[in-house]
Amino acid sequence: MLFDELRSVGASGEAVVVPPDWCQGRTVYGGLSAALLADAVSAGIDADRRLRYLNVSFLKPLEADKPFTLAVQPVSAGRTLTVNTGRIVQDGIDRVAVQANFVAKLDGRTDASNFKRPELAHWDADGVIRVRGPFAPVFTQYFDFRVATGGLPFQGHGSPELGGWMRFERAAGALSASHVVGLTDVWPPVAASYLTQPAPLSTINWVIHFGELDDDIDADAFVGYLARLNFFKNGYGSSSADVWTPDGRLLAKSFQTFVIYG
Repeated sequence: MLFDELRSVGASGEAVVVPPDWCQGRTVYGGLSAALLADAVSAGIDADRRLRYLNVSFLKPLEADKPFTLAVQPVSAGRTLTVNTGRIVQDGIDRVAVQANFVAKLDGRTDASNFKRPELAHWDADGVIRVRGPFAPVFTQYFDFRVATGGLPFQGHGSPELGGWMRFERAAGALSASHVVGLTDVWPPVAASYLTQPAPLSTINWVIHFGELDDDIDADAFVGYLARLNFFKNGYGSSSADVWTPDGRLLAKSFQTFVIYG
């Protein structure tokens, strides 16, 4: 099933069953489970409020080929801010949890930005490597992501940066916040480039701050990604990443804490 087909099942209110080809290791791909929750907590939100903050905690492995439900709990609804939480529940156990903040657009007089688009090679340029094949996690078949920096995972190069371009193999309509969530998690932790052989890894917590997401970007368009390592020691690390449109507009800031067992 395609990404948007699974989103449609989640939006129907029925139990969701994810096929095994959406797995990474022993769990469903985290970008998919987080995106399903992003949709769930967004249902019924006033149109003038945009998702600005999503905090994702991966609590237990989410199993493929087994039904799960999406549970939403309103927390607060004020004049400017709405806060909802959501959980994926499988076999009576919380597997993934989110907190989402929606903010009304205000009539501000001042605009400011400190973002400068990283100078990465074009996605079709020589030396830009498309990640695919039998050694890539099975879920990556649904994505086209291309590395334009050094720091390929498990090559021992030890680069503090990892990034390039990413898009869905098949998607339709305008790029939504849930599409951004589903895309961004496709990249492994930056620290994986310091290892010389594959090792199990897991995201503990993932936070996304969303910029201004206009409706003029196609869901299957390439968007840029560049993550920078903050630290990595004793198997535990942290990184920060930018996600942007090809014309240089910041879509999101991503903050990840992770463990690598190796």
